Amino acid sequence: MNQANTRRAGRPTPAEAAHKQHVLITTALDEFAQMGFHGASLRTIAEKAQVSTRTLYNHYTDKLALFEACLKFSGRQIMPLAPHMKGSLHKRLTEYVTAMLALLTTPQARQIATLIFREASCFVELRRIAQNQFFDNQVMPLVAMLEAAGVDPANSGTLARQFAIMATGEWQSRLLFGLPEMTPAEMKDHAELVTGIFLSGIAATHIAQASPAG
Repeated sequence: MNQANTRRAGRPTPAEAAHKQHVLITTALDEFAQMGFHGASLRTIAEKAQVSTRTLYNHYTDKLALFEACLKFSGRQIMPLAPHMKGSLHKRLTEYVTAMLALLTTPQARQIATLIFREASCFVELRRIAQNQFFDNQVMPLVAMLEAAGVDPANSGTLARQFAIMATGEWQSRLLFGLPEMTPAEMKDHAELVTGIFLSGIAATHIAQASPAG
């Protein structure tokens, strides 16, 4: 038996394991989005992802742990963009907000957000997971941008959080009130607006050094 056959007969390669993990998470995201947190079935998720329930429980002890992994996966989709954004702070913040809104407007992201709005009010752990995801994946990249522009680390977290709330406010209100989702042009205009308001308010007291030229 050659080496490749021996590997297939035993443990999966790292690439195979990563692929199975990716399939499991994306399958779970779809199930949560369609069925809600309480309606989603771990057994159904395992069957659709073509893994055993034992394998699923080896990675995630319960439904909450799997849902948290799904939110982390979903939230991380925008994070790789942040370090590569160049130019002035205004330009980087505008691009970040536009990319974040585009991600949040995907059908799956809207369904997950609706799930959180609907079910988190009576489920403390669900609220905690959503809050942690918001901080890790939406606020922290903004903290890095602000501190690189000279904002004192003592203030950067609070400012980044407030900016993230401003940036997602229009998206959130449309989702809550059942209004049409933002178009790409509206996302860009909104990003320009909130970035301009935010920077004009903090420039005099919080930005200690000039940001890179655009």
